[in-house]
Amino acid sequence: MNVADSHVFHGSGWQNPYRVAEYGKGIYLYDSEGKCYLDAIAGTHVVSIGHGVEEVADAVAAQLRKLSFVNKGQFTTAAQEELAEVVTALAPAGMDRVTFPTGGSIANEMALLIAQMYHKERGKPGKVKMISRWHSYHGRTLATAAMSGSAAIRQSIAPYDLGFPHIQAPHCYQCPFHLTFPGCQLACADDLARTLEQEGPDSIAAFIAEPIVGGSGSGITPPPGYYERIREICDEYDILFISEEVITGFGRTGKNFGIDHWNTIPDIITSTKALSSGYAPIGAIIVHGRIWDTFVNGKRKMVPAFTTYSGHPASCAAALAVQKYIARHQLIDRSARMGSYLMTQLCKLAEREPLIGDVRGKGLMIGVEFVQDRATHKPFPRKHQLIETIVKTGLENGLILRGRPGTGVGIDGDHTLLSPPFVISEEQCDELVQRFESTLTQVKQRLKLSV
Repeated sequence: MNVADSHVFHGSGWQNPYRVAEYGKGIYLYDSEGKCYLDAIAGTHVVSIGHGVEEVADAVAAQLRKLSFVNKGQFTTAAQEELAEVVTALAPAGMDRVTFPTGGSIANEMALLIAQMYHKERGKPGKVKMISRWHSYHGRTLATAAMSGSAAIRQSIAPYDLGFPHIQAPHCYQCPFHLTFPGCQLACADDLARTLEQEGPDSIAAFIAEPIVGGSGSGITPPPGYYERIREICDEYDILFISEEVITGFGRTGKNFGIDHWNTIPDIITSTKALSSGYAPIGAIIVHGRIWDTFVNGKRKMVPAFTTYSGHPASCAAALAVQKYIARHQLIDRSARMGSYLMTQLCKLAEREPLIGDVRGKGLMIGVEFVQDRATHKPFPRKHQLIETIVKTGLENGLILRGRPGTGVGIDGDHTLLSPPFVISEEQCDELVQRFESTLTQVKQRLKLSV
């Protein structure tokens, strides 16, 4: 469908017609012309249990037949209460309260509000700013875009930026400090303490970070000890640590949450995508019990943590059915196992494909970074439009990919995040890698790249 013929306010794709998706099954998507695509990114890192699971659709339909909506200020629902029990049981120790927003941007903005109001209840109303990292993405609202550390996004919102500070990302492959782990002594983590001193800790409410970086860094994975150091710094300066798990939560990395790969308990977790596998819009804001206690024992006697459609009955029913499906089929273990297999195959591909500089990540969240020169890690300049060409060529080859520019300084460099549904098999991993390799070969020919 041509964008000019549509009344939808499409966010991108103006240069090419949109394909009309008809249906999906497992890891595959089918368009209105009958073409089959291998969904290597699970929608946008969303579809954890695969497309077309009938029992989830049945659970949503059953809930809608009973109840369409309820006022959260006066009523709860059985679906919401049971989902809360399931989610808090998966969360790190002590994180025993959860609210269910409608998506990632609102979850992250609401987490900021919770952090600000938490400090206000404790007599520190000046602690209002959020520190985040470069090479991060936290949403499309004004506040979450200001949190985000994507150079491309920040340049687009520059006139409206809220001025939230950023620290360097733990990007070992393109270390901003030009150091090597472990000799670096976690300089990237200590950048948080430096920034707190610079900004003044009495102005900072929280630090937010994706345990493993998603779309703006494609699988950037901190070294051992990183989050343990971050936790120490947050405690020392009395700021909250928000683990932003919009992508990494609910099994994507082979554990319940991405932060579980480190010996660290955050104060707040935000997550959305794999919670409902895309069967309905819902997210989760999970908070530590002591934050809840501060509110209920404070002056307000209220937690500012819901909007009209928070905890929607049908969305809670969808998420509950998805989480039961994941548990019954042991899909988090499968994510770890298939992720290890896919990582091995991609590393083998990197040995014969010089365009690939780095392969990284955990579970079924694997980033691939492309470079001009492996020896120096030199990225391609933006003028090549490399990632755009890779995504377009992949689609022609029946492989759904997604990527962003910006891996070094500024907007130069290209990367993609591979995140297929947890139900992928070894044979399908091989198919993914084969299509990916064919795509890269064609891209080099199209762009006349010499690497």
